[in-house]
This record gives sequence, C-alpha cells and structure tokens, in this order.
Amino acid sequence: MDQTALVGPDVAAGKELIDALGTALQVEAAFWWMEDNEWRLVLATPLVHERGPIFVDSRVRDVIESTGEIPRELFDRVEVVSPSSGVITVLDLGGADKIPLGRLILSQSINSVYIAGAYFYKFQPKTFAKAS
Repeated sequence: MDQTALVGPDVAAGKELIDALGTALQVEAAFWWMEDNEWRLVLATPLVHERGPIFVDSRVRDVIESTGEIPRELFDRVEVVSPSSGVITVLDLGGADKIPLGRLILSQSINSVYIAGAYFYKFQPKTFAKAS
C-alpha cells in the first residue's frame, strides 16, 4: 500500500497552530505522526493529564476558529496526549536531543524506534515519569 503523503500545507498549518497555541497549552512536544497510513498532528501537554483531553481539545478548537488562518479541518487530525504517553516516552528514552526537528522522517529508526513517518516541530517532554 502506498504511503499517504504529508504535504507542505499540512506542515505549514501545523506550525501555524503550534505558534497560535503559544504557551497557553504548555505544549511540550508537537509533531506529525503516521500510523496505519494516516497522518495525525500529535500535541503533548500536561494539561491532558491535569484537565483531560476534552478540555484540551476544546482549547485547540477555539484557537483554530479564532485565527481564521488555520484550516478548520486540521482539528479532525489533531490528537492531544499527555507527555507521559506511549510514543512520547519511548522516543524520549534515547534522548530528546536526538529527535530531528524540522524535517520529514520516513521509514527510519530514531532512538531505536521504527518510524513509518513523522515530522517534528518540537520535542521537549519534561512532565511526568519516563518509561523504564
């Protein structure tokens, strides 16, 4: 099966959203992640653990709707997670400094984790316990 492409407008829209969120949601990691041939924009924030994913989803939707610059359909592809959730902690085991920012990753291993597809804007998880 062919991989679904992550296109320039997706990357730009993701960056616009992350910039628009600013520090309000305390985003510690933000990246596109391909799983089952589908791209999702993953936003890791401790607010998911503290206030719940519905609260964070609501804030993300508010930001998208208030800017007018970010395509509304992007919200359907956003996944909010805790910085101590699965893929974040596994990727962080080898060190956040080894995560390549600002470039498309396809069919590669990083920190001993196979990545079908990813594009990292930010990867600085610091909240909650790391996997052991």
